[in-house]
Amino acid sequence: MAITTTQSNALPPDSDAGPGILVEVYILLIMAFVLVGLRCYVRLGVRSNWGWDDSMIIIALIFWLIGAILVQLEVNLGSGRHLVYVLDPEQAVLGILKLNTFFQMDNVLCTLFTKISISIYIVRIKNEKWLRRMLWVLMVLMFLATLICIIGLSISCIPLEALWNPAIKGKCLPLQTVYIVSYVQSAFTIITDLCFTVSPIAILWNVQIRKGRKVLICFLMSLGLVATISNALRNVFVPDLTSPDLTHAITPITIVAVLELSSGIIAACIPACMPLFQLQKIREQQSDRYLLGNRATKTTAWRPKSRSLDGNETLVNDDSSLSALHTKTAVDVVISQV
Repeated sequence: MAITTTQSNALPPDSDAGPGILVEVYILLIMAFVLVGLRCYVRLGVRSNWGWDDSMIIIALIFWLIGAILVQLEVNLGSGRHLVYVLDPEQAVLGILKLNTFFQMDNVLCTLFTKISISIYIVRIKNEKWLRRMLWVLMVLMFLATLICIIGLSISCIPLEALWNPAIKGKCLPLQTVYIVSYVQSAFTIITDLCFTVSPIAILWNVQIRKGRKVLICFLMSLGLVATISNALRNVFVPDLTSPDLTHAITPITIVAVLELSSGIIAACIPACMPLFQLQKIREQQSDRYLLGNRATKTTAWRPKSRSLDGNETLVNDDSSLSALHTKTAVDVVISQV
C-alpha cells in the first residue's frame, strides 16, 4: 500500500530494542548460572549438606533458561521493533503471541520453584513450628495461584492453538478474564516476597551474632524485593499485550519479566554462597599460622636444653604458638549456617 509523505512523517522512529533485551537476558542468565554453580560448590564441596532448596533452585534455573530461549525467539521475530518495520508483520504477531503464552507459563513456574527454594532455606536457618506452618501456607497458596494461572492461560482459547493460528476456529476467553488470573498470581507472589523479606529480620532478631552480620544477611535476603518491584511493574504493562503495535509494546513487559526471574534466583543464591567468603578468610589465617610454624621450627635448634632425671636431653618448649600447627585445614572447618 502506498504511503504518502505526510503518513511517512507520522511513522515512529525505526528503533530496535531487541539487542538491548538480549544483553539484559544473557548478562543476568550468566550471573544466575555462576551463582547457582557457586552454591552447588558450597553445598557439595565445602559443607557437604545438599538440601531440597538446592534442588529447587536448579529447577528454577532450568525454567529461567527456557524463558531466555523463548525471549531470544521473540526477538528473532521482531520483538523490540515497531511492527511497521518488521518484514512479515502478521507472522511476527502470531509467532510472538504463541511464544509469549508459553513464556508466561514458564515465568510463573520459575517463580514458584524459586519461592519454594527460599522457603526451605529459611527453615534451614531456623526450624521452628510457627515458621514452618507460615511457609507451608504461603507455598500452598502460591502453588494454587500458579496452577490457576497456567490453567487460565491454557484455556484462554479452546483449542489453545486458535490464539495464534487464524486457520483454526476456536472459542477464546475475554482478555479481562486472563488479566484477572494474571493479577491474582502476581498478588500472591508479591505477598510471598514481602513475607520472605520480613522473615530473616524476625528470625535473626534474637540470634547471638554480630550486628553487622545480621544486617548483611537481612540485606541479602531482601534482594528479592527487586523481583517484587519487577512483578508489580509487569502488571502495569500487561494490558499492552493487546496493542496493535505488539512487537514494540511487548518490550517493557519483557524487560521487567526477565529482571523478575533472574533477580529472584540471584537473591536466593547469594546468602547460600556466603561461606565462600568465610573459607577465604580461614585460608588466609591458616597461611599465617603456617608461616609462624615454619619460623618456630627454624628456631628450635637454638632453644636451651635441659637434662631430665634419667639423663636424656629435652628441648625447652617456651613457644605456645606452636599449637597453631595442629589446627584443622580449611576444608575441615565447620562454617556456620547463614
